Amino acid sequence: MTDKAKKRSSIIPGNDLDRARLITLAGMVVFAVLLGWQSDDSYHGYVMVKHLIEGNGFVYNIGERACATTSPLYTLSVAIPYFFTREMFFTSMLLDVLYTAIAYYLFAYKMCRSRSQVIYGFLALIGSKAFLSYTTSGLENSLLFLLSALFLYQYFSHERFDKKRLLLLALTFSLIALSRMDLVLMFIPMIVYVFLLKRQEASFGSAVGITFLGLSPFILWEIFSVLYFGFPFPNTAYVKIGTGISDIEYLKHGFLYYFYTVINDPVVLLIPFVFIIITILLKKCRYLMTSLGIILYGIYILRIGGDFMMGRHFTVMLFVSVLSFTMIQNLEEPAVLRRSKPFFEAAVLFSVIASFTLGTTIGSQYLYGHKYSSSISDERENYSNTTGFYNNIVSFVKTGRLCVEDTWNNQATDELRGMGVPGGIIENAAGILVYYNSDLYLNDTYCLGDPLLSKLPAVYDPNWRVGHLRRRIPEGYDESIYQTKNLIEDPDLHEFYDKILIITRGKLFDPERIRTVITMNLGKYDYLVDNYEKRQK
Repeated sequence: MTDKAKKRSSIIPGNDLDRARLITLAGMVVFAVLLGWQSDDSYHGYVMVKHLIEGNGFVYNIGERACATTSPLYTLSVAIPYFFTREMFFTSMLLDVLYTAIAYYLFAYKMCRSRSQVIYGFLALIGSKAFLSYTTSGLENSLLFLLSALFLYQYFSHERFDKKRLLLLALTFSLIALSRMDLVLMFIPMIVYVFLLKRQEASFGSAVGITFLGLSPFILWEIFSVLYFGFPFPNTAYVKIGTGISDIEYLKHGFLYYFYTVINDPVVLLIPFVFIIITILLKKCRYLMTSLGIILYGIYILRIGGDFMMGRHFTVMLFVSVLSFTMIQNLEEPAVLRRSKPFFEAAVLFSVIASFTLGTTIGSQYLYGHKYSSSISDERENYSNTTGFYNNIVSFVKTGRLCVEDTWNNQATDELRGMGVPGGIIENAAGILVYYNSDLYLNDTYCLGDPLLSKLPAVYDPNWRVGHLRRRIPEGYDESIYQTKNLIEDPDLHEFYDKILIITRGKLFDPERIRTVITMNLGKYDYLVDNYEKRQK
C-alpha cells in the first residue's frame, strides 16, 4: 500500500468495500440535498396533509372529501413529521432524502459484496438525471426506491419462502401498491413466481390466506377510500379516464416519452434494457420474472402515453435493474457472469458519459428542443429557481421567507378574496398556489381535486399533455361554488352534482350517502353525464 493510500485508509477506517460504501452513501445524500427541489404536483398531496393536521380532515378543499394524491402512503408519511414541525418545504424534502439514503444503504451495505458493485451501481444511479431529480421532488419516487430495495432484498435472499417470508413479501408488495398503485405491475411476476413455485411448508390454500393478510394494508385503504371519499381510486385517476383520445395518440405520446428520455438521460433506459438482455441469456426463471416485470411496466408506460415529467416513471426501473443485477452477481458463479458483467459495466460507463455530454447538450438543447414540439419537460429545471433547496435557503437567510411561495402569481386568489366568495374555479390551481391559499376553495379545469369535473369527458386539444386535459365548466357551476349550493342549469348534470355533493359533503355514515356511494360506483348515474354531454354537442 502506498503512503497516500495508507493516509486515506486512516481517515476512513475499514476495508476498501466499507470505504466505498460509506463514501458513495455520503455522496448520494450530498447529491440529493444539493439538487433537492419540490415539484408543483407534490403540493396537491401536501395540502391534504396540511388540512389533516389542522383538523379539517384528509381533504383537498375544506368541507369536500376529494383525494388529490396518487400516493396515500407517501402523503400520510409526510404527515407524521409535519405534525411536529408544521413546516412543509424542508420537512418533506428531508424525508425524501432519508428515504433515498435508506434505499441506497440497503443496496450498498446489504446487497453489494465487492467494491466494483458499489462503484458501478453508484455511477449508474447518479449518472441518471431523472434518478437524481426524483430522489427529492416531493413525489413518491424516493419511498418507492426504499420499498423496491426491501422487496428485492427479500426476493433474492431466499431460495424458498416459508409462511413468515411469504407474509413479509406480501406486506412489502402491499406497501408498494399504497405508494403507487400502477407500479405493482413491475412486481407481480416476481410475487406470483414465489407464491406458486417457491413457497415452503405452505399449502396453496394457506398461501392464498397469507396473501390476503399481507395485502391487508392496501385492502383496508381501499375500504377507507370508498367509505371516506366515496371512490376506490384517487380523483387524479378519474381525470385520466374518458379523455376521448385514441390509442394511437397515446402510443405516439408514449413513444415520444421514451425518445425524449433516451436522448436526455440514456442511463435510465439503457441499464434496464441491458439487464433484460442479461437475464434472457442466463435463462433462469427467477431472474426472468424480474425482467418480465420491467417489461410489463414499460409497456404500460407506453400505453398510457408516458408522462409530462421527463424520465420520472423510469427511475424505479433503473433502480430495480441495478439492484437486481447486483444480487444476481452474488448468486451466480463468476464463470457464468464472465460475459454479462463486463457488458453491464460497459453499459454503465457509456450511458453515464452520454448523459453528461449528449444528454445535456445536443439532446436537450438542440435535437429535441428545436426539431420536435413536446409537452415533456425537465420539471426540476422548470421549478428549481423557486423550489430548489439551495435557493430557498438563500431566500430565507436574506428575507426570512421561502421563495417557493413566489412560484405562482396570486392574482386569481386575490380577486376571489376581493369578491368575498369562499373560492372558485380558476385558470390554474397549481399545487403550490393551492397550498399557500388553503383557506380558499380552489380548483381548475384540469380538475385534479374536483370531484365533479373529473367525472366529465375531457375537451379534446390536439396539443394535449398527459395528465393535463381540461373539462368544460358547466353553466351555473361557478355560481355553485360561490354560493355553496347546487346552481347547475342542466337538469341531468344538476342531479348528478347532487349525488356528488351527498358523497363528498354529506354525513359520512348517513344511509342515503352509503346507498349513493354504492350506486355511483356501479355506474348507475353515468346516464346523467351522458345526457348532459349529448346536449353539449
